[in-house]
Amino acid sequence: MIQEADKIESDRSPKAMQKLTVDDVLSATGHFGWSQRLYYMCISLLHFFIASHMLLTVFTGLEPSFVCYLSDSNGRDHNNSLAGACVDNSPAKCQSIIYTTHYQSFAAEWDLICSEKYKVAMVQSVWMGGVMSGALLLGGVADTVGRLRTLMVALLGTIAFEGFSAFSPTYLIMVALRFLGGMCCAVVILVSFVLSQELVGSEWRSFCGICLGMFFAVGIGIFSALAAVVSTWRILTVICSVSGVVFLLLPCYVPESPRWLVSQGHLKEAKQVLEGMATLNGTLNNLPSQWELSATGTKKSNKKAPGIRLLFSHPYVTLLVIILIYSWFVNSATYYGLTMAASDLGGDVYVSTALNGLIEVPAGLIALAIIDRLGRRLTLSGFMILGGVTCLSIQFVPQHLVMVSTGLALCGKLSISASFSSCYIHSVEIFPTVIRNSGMGLVSVAARVGGMLAPFILMLGDVYPNLQFSALGLLTLLAGLINLKLPETRGKSMPETVADILALRDSTHDAERRSKQNYKYNKLEDVEGGSGVAVVGLEDAGDVGEGTDFGTRTLPPHKNKGHSIEDQVPLLDDEDL
Repeated sequence: MIQEADKIESDRSPKAMQKLTVDDVLSATGHFGWSQRLYYMCISLLHFFIASHMLLTVFTGLEPSFVCYLSDSNGRDHNNSLAGACVDNSPAKCQSIIYTTHYQSFAAEWDLICSEKYKVAMVQSVWMGGVMSGALLLGGVADTVGRLRTLMVALLGTIAFEGFSAFSPTYLIMVALRFLGGMCCAVVILVSFVLSQELVGSEWRSFCGICLGMFFAVGIGIFSALAAVVSTWRILTVICSVSGVVFLLLPCYVPESPRWLVSQGHLKEAKQVLEGMATLNGTLNNLPSQWELSATGTKKSNKKAPGIRLLFSHPYVTLLVIILIYSWFVNSATYYGLTMAASDLGGDVYVSTALNGLIEVPAGLIALAIIDRLGRRLTLSGFMILGGVTCLSIQFVPQHLVMVSTGLALCGKLSISASFSSCYIHSVEIFPTVIRNSGMGLVSVAARVGGMLAPFILMLGDVYPNLQFSALGLLTLLAGLINLKLPETRGKSMPETVADILALRDSTHDAERRSKQNYKYNKLEDVEGGSGVAVVGLEDAGDVGEGTDFGTRTLPPHKNKGHSIEDQVPLLDDEDL
């Protein structure tokens, strides 16, 4: 960054007009100065609002405790009643139902108990379906009309649809409004992330991306505390929706993405945004006296993309795609499953949900600390295996040991949160550039499907206590094991084509083979007292005949190309929407 700034300074001329890219300007004026910190904080706080709607059904659909009376007696004959159960599992066969919880959820208002309980899970699944539909159908709108404008319209839609659902007279109307709210919320999630990445320099993108997840985690804790003091689901829904109104003021503090402006040819507006950022950073003098933006390397190519079919053009690539699809599906299903299953552990649902959210903060820090040391594959597989084992362990804990079950569930949530972060980084480094957007879109859809099915997986707890945790544990453990088949991408150049993926596979196999050969060599050298005789590995014995001069073989060094963090974790650009 300093070298680029010095270059700009040395080329300063009052007569010559210099052409700079957005990256050149940010290198000179600051990758994460005071202006970017202000913009990033405003966008990050928006994720408090997103978290409340993502988990709204956890509390608005809270399962109530009730008593089913078999006769319509004013005296409420307890000898002719069932506590927490219905006749033939049908609430219609109860002459009267008395709810004994102080909190009124929509499950209690519309008698969604016993055989009707699945409708509560359906609300979350439909909302997730809206998120998936919004990402697929509306994600590209920001490429046409701009990041900030799209964000504001989507935010307004989320506030409106989710807010109106609080006044729904029937279950079906509420579900329909929540589906539309999910579509809008998907756009808010996507565009806010992209905007936060495009306003900062490359050196801070990875940090900012992970910290957004931490804001989301803190939002879960705040939302849980709010739900604990609100008495009805309608009031809670209204509060969560109205809280987003303050973010409609974002255009007063956050500018449009200069990268998008340049990509659309609005160079003058982009220059004004960048100069405003430089002014707030106090680095305006670092820019030449006369300069203009260049669209070089920013405009999209008109060349037709190869398409998603290229993902299935080679058996090995197809195998990787299948593994990644399953991995994303399991990560999402287990993540949302453990978050929504807080009430199934027997403790306080509000405390358990808050802890399930806040545990993601250390999870992100741990993943950030070890992923560049252990590598992507081992980090991802290790966290998923650990998460699977802890979830399976819950099945064997006696029900009265609530603290033990809660601790294991939190350990599982920490593991799956860390693996989700690692899964994203690993995936974008596996998919080649020519189909990276298509590949990430495909695995993102798989993740949404996992989120849609999570509420129904949790219903296994009604069949047998804690069976839902065993199901999630088995899925996660299997995913962790098959992820070991993925190639290691740490320190490697990102693949540009399918051929590069095959080369990545070969380099991973070569590294493993060299590791085995070095182990055998060192072991035999220790046995022979350092005689200096190098022994060929067993896997190479078939290539050696009689009379071969063994000599001393020098193993090729590990080719570890140096890359900056932005090369290792590519950020979403306009085409990623």
